Amino acid sequence: MLEFGTDGVRGRANQELTPEFALSFGRALARVFEPKTVVIGRDTRVSGAMLSSALASGLSSSGVSVVDLGVITTPGVAYVSAKRGVVGVVISASHNPYQDNGIKIFAPGGMKLEDELEMQIHSVILSGTLNPATDEVGEIVTDSTALDEYTAYLLTHSGLSESGRLKVVIDCSNGAAVSVAPGLFSTLNLDVSFIGVAPDGKNINQNCGSVYPELLVKEVLERRADFGIALDGDADRMIAVDSEGNLIDGDQLMAIFALDLKKQSRLRGDSVVVTVMTNLGFRKSMAKNGIRVHETQVGDRYVLKALEEEGLSLGGEQSGHIIFRDLATTGDGLLSAVRLVELINRRGVSLTELAKQAMVKLPQSMVSMEFEDPKRVAQIPGLADIVARLEHSLAGSGRILVRPSGTEPKVRVMAEASSRESADSVVAEICRFLEQHR
Repeated sequence: MLEFGTDGVRGRANQELTPEFALSFGRALARVFEPKTVVIGRDTRVSGAMLSSALASGLSSSGVSVVDLGVITTPGVAYVSAKRGVVGVVISASHNPYQDNGIKIFAPGGMKLEDELEMQIHSVILSGTLNPATDEVGEIVTDSTALDEYTAYLLTHSGLSESGRLKVVIDCSNGAAVSVAPGLFSTLNLDVSFIGVAPDGKNINQNCGSVYPELLVKEVLERRADFGIALDGDADRMIAVDSEGNLIDGDQLMAIFALDLKKQSRLRGDSVVVTVMTNLGFRKSMAKNGIRVHETQVGDRYVLKALEEEGLSLGGEQSGHIIFRDLATTGDGLLSAVRLVELINRRGVSLTELAKQAMVKLPQSMVSMEFEDPKRVAQIPGLADIVARLEHSLAGSGRILVRPSGTEPKVRVMAEASSRESADSVVAEICRFLEQHR
């Protein structure tokens, strides 16, 4: 039985995440929310239409009307959910390979679900009492206007003037961004080219996009572009590449945006929200510039929750999920991209220089280990002692994090230190220990 992770339900399509499960999920969703209408979007995976149809059938058989948005980004669904005040569902496994798929839910208003609501849905599925108790059948219709509405919304926040003509490469990862990015960026005053825009159902995230930025680095250097932008499969996150081929990750982008917003007196509370994975160099830069840092567990929904509770405007993750809470209800790679284009054009400073000015990254090493039961890692005898000993050896100049992935059967081992060699050595020792307890 699939369970909710940090970003919905995820598993191998047609094996773990089956049409039968999607049908039951739709019926459980109908029982918990009792919605009149649900909108459904998906990325470009070959299994997307199959699972979307099954989930729509579960909703329809429960008397719920379904609006099929087709291929659209995760934040695109969140935007429609917020604008129309309806439940939104996304069929996507984000940055995972095409064999995987997932189901994410947005409550009416475009917000990701609280843990309690996820548990309710899970409990209803487990109860086995999902035969629809109604003679009513909800209609299933398609909507061709949502993409245009979402694109228009992004354009209103691009703020790009006629001055300058930046040369930019956009990598759509053969994913959901192909439905939006070409039309969006071609409208702006840019010299823009696109890669990763030929999805075939199986090449999403394959040697492209934010999970494989080497392709974008190559294209940026060959085309002598000012910078490049890489999205993931459902376009809820982005990373960048500068003109020299350097990767600019979510931490650096967050630092760039935070400092720029503070300079404009638009950073609410002079604070940002990040996760435990955020580089120590980011924290040092924010402290130096009078910006407070609030920390959450990994997952953009936890970042969003902190933003809501503290009344703040900017938060994000190292992976490239960045939330502009004044503009959106979730991380949006395309919104982050147009805001970055606007910032670089307005400031007249290269991405290379902006990144250098924003923060100095502490060397970081991370390994993702296959682990059958990742949640068990915290109970492994002796692990806490090894981590404590190694942290002491770093003499306050680094940190260590061992955590289960919320989206894959893996354990993440991360270390920061004054040198890459030290960070690599720490990670290697912890991984050797974990190998003995898998």
